[in-house]
Amino acid sequence: MRKIIFLTTLLMMILTATAFAEEVAEPIDEPADEPYVYTSEDFKYTITCPIKPVAVVQNPWQEPEKRGEMLVFANEGFNVQYAYLIQVNAFDTNSVPDFNKADKKTIDEYLEKLRENGGFGLAELVSIKQDNKGVYAVTADKIEVINQETGEVEGEFVADRQDIYTFFRSPEGRCIGIQLISVNMDKEFIDVYRYGVASFKDNTEVKADKKAKKDKKDKKDKKDKKDKKAKQDK
Repeated sequence: MRKIIFLTTLLMMILTATAFAEEVAEPIDEPADEPYVYTSEDFKYTITCPIKPVAVVQNPWQEPEKRGEMLVFANEGFNVQYAYLIQVNAFDTNSVPDFNKADKKTIDEYLEKLRENGGFGLAELVSIKQDNKGVYAVTADKIEVINQETGEVEGEFVADRQDIYTFFRSPEGRCIGIQLISVNMDKEFIDVYRYGVASFKDNTEVKADKKAKKDKKDKKDKKDKKDKKAKQDK
């Protein structure tokens, strides 16, 4: 059982998102079934999904500054049974260590804090890709709710399921969070999710590449015009 002071932002996000009304792990092989590649034009990313989403809900949590969307794969009415929650501004870069650069002591202390006070039963360092690490965490099944003023236990939060949450920095510098919501936590569902996380691509670089190519072309066109004019003047 984990202790927590009131309910963390993470748990509030989990509760809100379930209804769209209101040391280093091994790489995962590609799923056998034909995957669906989803590209978000609004939030500039691409991710491989188990199937095509039946619904896409933007910012279904109480903190719109985190920016992102929920890709729903299965639901019964407003109850989401299978989905990915993707945030492109998931955490404060100043309060979370850089998992690729920070020393082991700093990262271990951060992971311990997540396990003790963050509502997670498991939190560990994993490889997202060979050159990029992140945190893989599983929400606790039971959490004691502590009164911040008295320090006394006010009750117990019993989760109806445990969700998986992975967060990391993209090579382009954005703070990414990808959460698995599923009523089925069999290994194959988790493996497919891990493969999806590893497939995540930050498309903000695409815009930068296009601008760089355009600037290069404009510069070349100006040079060609200048050279042509110089030849005509001769």
